[in-house]
Amino acid sequence: MAKIFRLLLVLSVPVVLLFFSNCKKDQFGSGPLAFSADTLTFDTVFTTLGSTTQYFKVFNNSKKELKIENIQLAHLVGTQFRMNVDGIAGDHFTNVVIPPKDSIYVFVEVTVNPNDKTSPFVIIDNVNFSIGGKTQTVFLQAFGQNAHFHYGQVLGGNTTWHNDLPHVIINHGNVPGVLVDCGATLTIDPGCQILFASNSAIFVAGTLDASHPLTWQDSIVFRGVRLEQYYNDQPGQWFGIVFLRNDTCVPVGKFKHCVINESSYGIYAGAGLSNDLNSYLDQSRSPNVFIDNCIVKNTQNNALYGFDANITATNSLFYAAGDNLVKLGLGGNYNFTNCTMYNTGSASLSHQKEVLLLSNFIYVQATNTSYVAPLATTFNNCLIYGNLTNEISFNNIDADLTRFNNNFINSAMKTPSDTLGMNSTTNNTNLFNMDPLLKNPGQNDFTPSDTNGVVSPLIDYCPPGLPKDIFDNPRNAILSGHTGTPVDIGAVEKQ
Repeated sequence: MAKIFRLLLVLSVPVVLLFFSNCKKDQFGSGPLAFSADTLTFDTVFTTLGSTTQYFKVFNNSKKELKIENIQLAHLVGTQFRMNVDGIAGDHFTNVVIPPKDSIYVFVEVTVNPNDKTSPFVIIDNVNFSIGGKTQTVFLQAFGQNAHFHYGQVLGGNTTWHNDLPHVIINHGNVPGVLVDCGATLTIDPGCQILFASNSAIFVAGTLDASHPLTWQDSIVFRGVRLEQYYNDQPGQWFGIVFLRNDTCVPVGKFKHCVINESSYGIYAGAGLSNDLNSYLDQSRSPNVFIDNCIVKNTQNNALYGFDANITATNSLFYAAGDNLVKLGLGGNYNFTNCTMYNTGSASLSHQKEVLLLSNFIYVQATNTSYVAPLATTFNNCLIYGNLTNEISFNNIDADLTRFNNNFINSAMKTPSDTLGMNSTTNNTNLFNMDPLLKNPGQNDFTPSDTNGVVSPLIDYCPPGLPKDIFDNPRNAILSGHTGTPVDIGAVEKQ
């Protein structure tokens, strides 16, 4: 009997093993897999610069484990695409198990190889998933763009940037971007796209000339290098355009039909490399900057920062900043005509400081020292508005206006009229604390509104002046019932 039992036990072992083997095989489902996206698309990626990381999810919606025999990057375009599956980098994975009702992440990046194309081009690849004898695919596509790359470049002579390709500026070495040296002129052709990597900038000790676009159709754009939808209008992606005070030459900047977007500082005029603030008080060395028909927006700090500088701005629009929108500190000479300065913040920016700051001194607490330079400003036909109670900060070190010469003429502003009166030399026919009734500033439309009988106070308020507005529309569009040839306050004329 014992022998028979032992024989039955021996014979039964293969059967039991077979039973368990069949159970193990049956515990895996045969799919199919589900994906969060069937195509992963990378917006324009500049050659040699890596993209941001994108991902898709792979779902197991069944009640059984799924074992993916192969996850493989096809390499249709060589090794330009790279893959990472749940934190592990590679281009081929085997026997990847997804528990029931669970998922895994697949991360993808791309670096586009340069070629001879001037227009954007497309590269494609596939991620193939093999399960249960079937293959499923997620498609990859990236729009590549060649560019002129400027790595920590010093321009010592006259240089022209053409619009055949975008220009990409990258922080590298001792120069965090591009330096236009003393005696040199950088001319930027109409239609150029100037894109900046993180913390990069254009520093100007010589001359920057971006004033040749005749219309907005051939405007010059300065913005961050990331073109994916997520980065649109995100402030602080690059440092700014900086005019450097120096002892050798006087920096000059000329801008017309330009858009400056997504920086920390839009235009910063009067920065220096010296810690001795006395060196900033010589106004004969102050930068000269001319801004005509331009838009400066979505800046982490200031759209315009003048530090004992000379700035003339006409028909220009400044909006959305995390600090003072326009900051004119330590004196200088500033003239604004038909400009709109508007700040209520944005989805990425909190508006907590006044739209406009005016100061003729800077105080250094560590040494208990004040540095003073005369300030002279003129605001003619300008809108200065936001959602704070007072949108102008006056900082005068003196008891009188001898070194604090501010002139406001035919302008609309959010500030108490008596405060303006105490801090201005000229205060003629201004509007105070009136809603400008702009068409849709939340959608970047700063046109004075005239709908349903509600008329913006900006319309036809000023005497004749500039013949065209920021968008090259005529300023002779007169509201019915008005006489003469008045123009609107601000950069945009109601048509």
